Amino acid sequence: MVFLDLLFIRRLISKLKNTKGPIIQAFYPFSLAILPLTFEALFLARNGYTQQLFFMKRIFFLFVLAALTLSANAQTPKQDRIANKLFKEKSELYFKFKIENRSEIATFTKLVSIDNVKGNTVFAYANKSQFLNFLEANKHYQVLTNPSQLQQVEMMMDHAGNDRTLNLTAYPTYSQYVAMMQNWAATYPSICTLHNLGTTTNGHGLYTLKITDNVNVREYEPQFLYTSTMHGDETAGYIDMLYMIDHLLTNYGTDPRVTSLINTMEIWINPLANPDGTYIGGDNTVNAAIRNNANNADLNRNFPDPQDGPHPDGLSWQPETMAFMGFADTMDFVMSANFHGGAEVYNYPWDTKALDHPDRTWFVDVGLNYVDTVHAVSPANYMIDFTTAGFDAPGVTNGFAWYEVNGGRQDYMNAF
Repeated sequence: MVFLDLLFIRRLISKLKNTKGPIIQAFYPFSLAILPLTFEALFLARNGYTQQLFFMKRIFFLFVLAALTLSANAQTPKQDRIANKLFKEKSELYFKFKIENRSEIATFTKLVSIDNVKGNTVFAYANKSQFLNFLEANKHYQVLTNPSQLQQVEMMMDHAGNDRTLNLTAYPTYSQYVAMMQNWAATYPSICTLHNLGTTTNGHGLYTLKITDNVNVREYEPQFLYTSTMHGDETAGYIDMLYMIDHLLTNYGTDPRVTSLINTMEIWINPLANPDGTYIGGDNTVNAAIRNNANNADLNRNFPDPQDGPHPDGLSWQPETMAFMGFADTMDFVMSANFHGGAEVYNYPWDTKALDHPDRTWFVDVGLNYVDTVHAVSPANYMIDFTTAGFDAPGVTNGFAWYEVNGGRQDYMNAF
């Protein structure tokens, strides 16, 4: 009887050896080690050595646990070759894949950085480590051109004069951007001060302008934060913020609405939250911009999460993350607008969970007012997506209803 059990185990191991797949291949070396233990366990069981058998079971369990742990992190040589080829000349990959139902989003949002979901098609970014984990799911995928590489944008250095950014026709170099922020603070010192929230890995500043009437006094006024481009390749908001700064400062005292805003609020504007990603190709161009920061981390997955804990992405807090967390701790923002790219939508909390935010009704009302204003002054086909069931209105959605995000700054600012 003992021989027959052992023969069965030998045959099983032979099948494991010839079976394809990362889990089986990872388990096979451990099966060779388990074989003599199994034989000894069978012998002890047949001869009534129960105490010795108890210890053998514990050893057997440890072997199986080690095998399963290794298999969970194993990649096949083929997957390694695929990843090495795709990431030979880039640090992040943009691709799409299909899901059978929306419940799969909960799994894939922990593997990759989802950028958009349209129907059952998921658009996502991944660094090499994330993509290797994605390959374990055996999903068919299609590699796409990174959005920042679809067209070459003009830089201010390509033109005579540095006013083209404010006309929304060119992007500034990094040094020009810093000079613009410094110039505004110097030109309008009574209503504008410049602050650097911190320094990034590549030595760039996280610059923010404070705009209010008594700029050196903390008055009992609502604080509002505008911030943009925490994904380095989503640069439309970057230029919009520069334009907004210029509009507020140059129209103060002449435009009644602008004057009222500055006199009754404390407005903070951070045009570029991920300068390392935006200027990863050098300080003179945004044409090589990437989503992640210089450490290849998605900053909008790097914040403490009300549901998934302090490090939902498994990474340490990045310099940019710590700078904004420290900044938020000193402020009392009543609301913030964080500008992204890739979709025409007003997205409100929560991103990480299906529960309604306590202020959901208020968020929706503000969103509808914003979108109605956009529709009044924009082309007819702008901001009209998100019309299917589950969304609030064209151009307005709860974040989780769109797709789950863990470690996002929006939920951090509302939960902590």
